[in-house]
Amino acid sequence: MKLKYQFCIIALSLMLAGCDESDVNKKLQKKENIQSAEIVKAKEEKRKAMLNQIPVIKIPDTGHLVLMSNKSLRESRNGYSTQIIAESFTDSGRILTPPGDTYILTNYPTQLGDMTTYVTPDPKDGKRHPAVIWISGGYGGLSDSEDFFWREHDRDNDQSASAFRKAGLVVMLPSFRGEDKNPGRYEMFYGELDDIEAAYDWLSRQSYVDPERIYLAGHSTGGTRVLLASEYSTKFRGYFSLGGIPDLKARVEGGEMSVIVPFKQTKKEFQLRSPASYIKSIKKPTWYFEGEEAYWQAFDNIEKVVKKEKIPLFIYKIPNGDHFNIIAPLTEMIAQKILADSGRKSNITFSDKDIAKISHELTGR
Repeated sequence: MKLKYQFCIIALSLMLAGCDESDVNKKLQKKENIQSAEIVKAKEEKRKAMLNQIPVIKIPDTGHLVLMSNKSLRESRNGYSTQIIAESFTDSGRILTPPGDTYILTNYPTQLGDMTTYVTPDPKDGKRHPAVIWISGGYGGLSDSEDFFWREHDRDNDQSASAFRKAGLVVMLPSFRGEDKNPGRYEMFYGELDDIEAAYDWLSRQSYVDPERIYLAGHSTGGTRVLLASEYSTKFRGYFSLGGIPDLKARVEGGEMSVIVPFKQTKKEFQLRSPASYIKSIKKPTWYFEGEEAYWQAFDNIEKVVKKEKIPLFIYKIPNGDHFNIIAPLTEMIAQKILADSGRKSNITFSDKDIAKISHELTGR
């Protein structure tokens, strides 16, 4: 009614001014357009305000949004069975027996049965030593790795975890379900978390290992497993993720995968494999590192959350680094910090000077 009244008034005024009805319609249309634009703008501002209140992490690298769960990862997985519908790869099961002064080839028990692992031998010095479980990158287990874990590598890409062994730490290199002819099927960032806990339990019972000083570390896909393990468990004294990803769905949809995704690709299945979804689950000190050339911008947004929520996740982008050249100097530094970390609680920190030292080495290569 109000609009009709305005129409009549304007029409009368225009008639008196010598204008026709088309002029009236144009003016009314212009006024309606202004009102519509204001409504759209108000709705958009309201949408943005609501979005800012929803606990989401933006993945600017791919455009994805990850909803943060208020439940822990363990709670969210409780009673759920992942749906595996494909095989990602086939391992030959061929694993070399290493030189006796480097590793022992053995098995560790899990809920599915015994699984293969390398572990450094007992030094026979009557002491209990700090230990690292190292999860290597890529897909597949120890099969066909030949002498990879005990031969020398170029410092630009040393994924062997040799820095820990050379520093005198006990090192365990486990393979998981569906790898190396182990029982079960490969689940891609899901069932392995239970196997990691089983590896910890076995290692903590070894007479030469200090059960209070066992750490988890890994690179690339191994780094992603570390992040998820830090959200799933508090068994380890500390967690070191080198080059893990923030979200599996973003990775799968953002670029070509080198293996088949084995699970049914539903929202639930992806969420339970997304480190960003369960950042609030982290209770033990966890460190994330990546070279600036491969760094996911999403971790800048994750860092804002962890600082606000006081979550013990510490994120470092290493200047002059890429996905691989950071491994050697970083694992050497981590090894020394672990050796010095002998108090009741972990006192490990990484200063700006520490990161600058690594960056400086990378500059000189």
